[in-house]
Amino acid sequence: MCYQPSAANSLNLSVGPAISNISVTPATLLFSENSSGTITVTNTVGSPVAANNVVATIPGGSNITVQSSTCPSSLAIGASCTITLASGIQEGPIPISVAGSNTNTVITLVTVTSRPTIFISAPIQANRVIEVGVITPLVLTITNDVSSLVNANNITISNQTNCPDVTFDDSNCTSVTPGSNCNLELNSPTPYIPCTITISGSNTANSPTTPIAFQFLNGLVFETNGVNGKVVSLLAAEFNDIEWTFTDANIAGTSDLNDGITNTNNIVADPTCSNNPLNCAANRCRTLGPVWYLPAINELQALAAILCPGGTCNFGGFANDAYWSSTQAGINDAQGNSFPNVNTVLHPKNDQDRVRCIQAFP
Repeated sequence: MCYQPSAANSLNLSVGPAISNISVTPATLLFSENSSGTITVTNTVGSPVAANNVVATIPGGSNITVQSSTCPSSLAIGASCTITLASGIQEGPIPISVAGSNTNTVITLVTVTSRPTIFISAPIQANRVIEVGVITPLVLTITNDVSSLVNANNITISNQTNCPDVTFDDSNCTSVTPGSNCNLELNSPTPYIPCTITISGSNTANSPTTPIAFQFLNGLVFETNGVNGKVVSLLAAEFNDIEWTFTDANIAGTSDLNDGITNTNNIVADPTCSNNPLNCAANRCRTLGPVWYLPAINELQALAAILCPGGTCNFGGFANDAYWSSTQAGINDAQGNSFPNVNTVLHPKNDQDRVRCIQAFP
């Protein structure tokens, strides 16, 4: 016999829609002001259905915004998507909820911090020199300050206006943790006078600058004019305690203010130099090779102005001392320059001063 209960004695069951289970990483997100951070949403493999319409909800009063999202309208089981958040000011931690129309809700705590600070930690200023046309690069070590709260990202050279042919490899500087460093590698096929470059990160608070010099033909470049230029010998080729000439004489053709080559040729040909070559500043330059010469006073002061701007020698290792020029100032005296400034001095020819030699290129 069949029995049908009355409505009062009936049990009615209803089954709600399946709920998808999502997870969000990281649970705590940290990024700097004027930059962005990304969270990853995953529809877990144990979910019964796809996760629909997943979004991040920013609480009222927060300046955080959703910059972009890769989450589709239906996120398959086991699939992931990303939501990128951005903010221009510091705040947090801010609880941001992530959910879909058929999912659980996950809270991520988001903090927007101050931007990281970077600095050039190596090498010392005097060694920030690119050797032109060689494979070995100048390596600049960039450090993310230990007080920074987030990684310094995408560190690169952001300005090189006065040395446009400089190439660089910044692949080591994608993301640098606080207190850590990375290397920027610089090369150049072109000789320049010292130029200032700017180094920046995509989220850094500062953009440090530094002058870099260029080594070419065993010297430091201090003058360029198209493909032409001049270099001064390196510190290792400096001569100390050298007389202009051992004896006094009026050497013809050595008073030019600009033409050190002619001055040098005439000095080394004169007996006051050739009879005592070790005590002759111009001859010391010729010991480096026939193309090297003692600079005329204007050439000497030009290199002082370029390599020691404002009285600070960034490059070349010049001493705070007098250096001879090839410009004669009479029978008994010759002109020199008192480094690190541009300052003409007249010294007796038998004084013992320093010597740096120059050569022209190409």
